[in-house]
Amino acid sequence: MTKRFILVLIGLCFFFNPYFASIDFLPDFIGCLLIAIGLIPLSRISLPLKDAQRGFLRLALIDAAKQVLLLFVFSSSALGEQEVLLLIVAFLSATLGTVFAVFAMRALFDGIGWLADTYECDGLCAVKRHGRSRTELFARFTVIFVITKEAILLLPEFAALLNSTYVDSKFVRLYDYIGLMRALAIIPVLIFGLIWLFSLVIYFVRVCKEKEFLKALNEQYATYMEKHPGTRIKSRYFIAFCLIGVGLCFLTDFYLDYRNIIPDTVGGCLILCGVLMLGVSRKVYLPAILSAVLYTAIASLSSHKSYLFVSEHIGADIARSEAVAAEYQIMWLCSLAEFLCFLVLLLFLILALRAVLVKWGGYLPEHADADFEARQESMVREEFDWQLIKCYIFGFISALLSFFFDYFKTWPNTEALRYFSRLMEGLWIPDFLLAIFFAAYMSYTLTLVFAKIGERFLFE
Repeated sequence: MTKRFILVLIGLCFFFNPYFASIDFLPDFIGCLLIAIGLIPLSRISLPLKDAQRGFLRLALIDAAKQVLLLFVFSSSALGEQEVLLLIVAFLSATLGTVFAVFAMRALFDGIGWLADTYECDGLCAVKRHGRSRTELFARFTVIFVITKEAILLLPEFAALLNSTYVDSKFVRLYDYIGLMRALAIIPVLIFGLIWLFSLVIYFVRVCKEKEFLKALNEQYATYMEKHPGTRIKSRYFIAFCLIGVGLCFLTDFYLDYRNIIPDTVGGCLILCGVLMLGVSRKVYLPAILSAVLYTAIASLSSHKSYLFVSEHIGADIARSEAVAAEYQIMWLCSLAEFLCFLVLLLFLILALRAVLVKWGGYLPEHADADFEARQESMVREEFDWQLIKCYIFGFISALLSFFFDYFKTWPNTEALRYFSRLMEGLWIPDFLLAIFFAAYMSYTLTLVFAKIGERFLFE
């Protein structure tokens, strides 16, 4: 359990630093995810810490949404509009994020306090000052720090937002001085944050020194795992399916200034990590890994070539210069290779999911014979084969439409292709919506597969 508490400590360290203009150089959602991962074994033996884990996952979702909003704000071309949008995002994220952060922090330390009381850890639950234990005192200090941090950092944004409607020269435009205001706000928050970080490290060092407490937690967790052998398997596939689902969402093309702000390369890496955890037969496992690696590399190259060409040339340049025509041919071949690699990856991914279903899907009794297992395999195939085929069909159509939109619209601007090129420029909405639909449908299929895996361990 020592490593788990250290992981929670590392995750909490992401909260100490102030942010500048809503830009957090240590994103809180990464810290939340680290804390949620660190709490996995503890949440299985403690309901309060399970609630804390859910609280940090909600906070991670809110902070990730904030990062996405900031991405849209900074990509805005209108400076005045960007100023107001940035102030609004800062205000909303600070108020909403603070509420969820306070609940998550309270749940975390309440859960640790519950464990300390349950296993009689005097170093953590004994009364120290004002009738409160060391854990309760640090929990209160953490809540004060979170609220104070957001309140101070919000003051420049709030003041500038209230003043942003004044355009008369008689009034001072506070946004002209917001850089100085933010710098002045960061100084006390940074000092307070360093004090909190120092106290945080001292607290978790004390937790790690409680050897009897950690030994009791390890024994309790070992007992739990012995009674629930399917927990590791379900956790493994839950993480794998989450990685694959998020990776498929990252394959959605959303362009701003000719650049895809949701990189396909990241999506390919996430899918690769998910495939590595599936643990099926080598006949499917190795081709799936190789196709994921190949797709990630080709997608990175294709995105790079596409951005360079579309940002520097137009379709009419292809007929004017042999160099531009050569660049276009390379871009087109890279896009074709990406399209084909995706189809191969999707095929082996579906075959891997089918192998997972055959191996782990559905409930099997302890003394199952060969005939029962054959019937079970046949039932799983009848139930899921059409579902998986539909996933491939939707993926094929989505990839084909994306291929058309991204590259065919840059065909040479000849008279015969002029109207077709304009038609392709209008297909970005179907391309985007169908990609979202495919990612959602594939994620839905992954939830069905996971539910089928859960049936095997329903009565453990």
